Amino acid sequence: MSRAHVGEDSLAFLALSLDERGSPIPVVNTDPATDLFLRSHTTITANDTVDSKGVVQDVEPFVRSYPIGLFVSGLGPVVANDAYATPAVWALFDKEAYHSPRVVWGREVSLYLLGLTQQISAMFDSSGKLADPARAPYVRSLRAALDSVLTATTASRLQHNEVWSYRISGGRLLPTRYGTSSDVQLWSTTDLAVQFALARLPRF
Repeated sequence: MSRAHVGEDSLAFLALSLDERGSPIPVVNTDPATDLFLRSHTTITANDTVDSKGVVQDVEPFVRSYPIGLFVSGLGPVVANDAYATPAVWALFDKEAYHSPRVVWGREVSLYLLGLTQQISAMFDSSGKLADPARAPYVRSLRAALDSVLTATTASRLQHNEVWSYRISGGRLLPTRYGTSSDVQLWSTTDLAVQFALARLPRF
């Protein structure tokens, strides 16, 4: 776990890996999308203990704007943010764009959205009503986090791709296809599951 301080604010995130001394390499990354997805597959009901702090910690890097977090408006969450790392780590990402702050992975976006839809749905009873009104602020925060990333990736018009990137032109960020990526890859099909999950979300 790494914690980066920006002014009076801070961001806690899972480090990308450990260095040769066993110290965390402070690179914000989208790996927690998998945890968020798997976390939603445990038995969660409105009467169970919900690890809301853990969920929020997984979600926060996705919605904090780059270069603090991963979020880029009109593009989506980039797969990594090396701003807190050393110049040596920056150089490694320069050589390997596929795992760098220059790309969004559709797989990670899908896992993030699926995880959030299931976390939100778990807060409602079988009639579609919020089981515990006291959890309304928590549910609203998750819905805002879901909508933020969904809106950004949809605006990119590349959200069905396995991976996409961007270029800067005239001072504007323009989403672009990534290198040799194709329109349909294995992980592109996860978008069908995302659309199904979104359609079943309770109104709130």
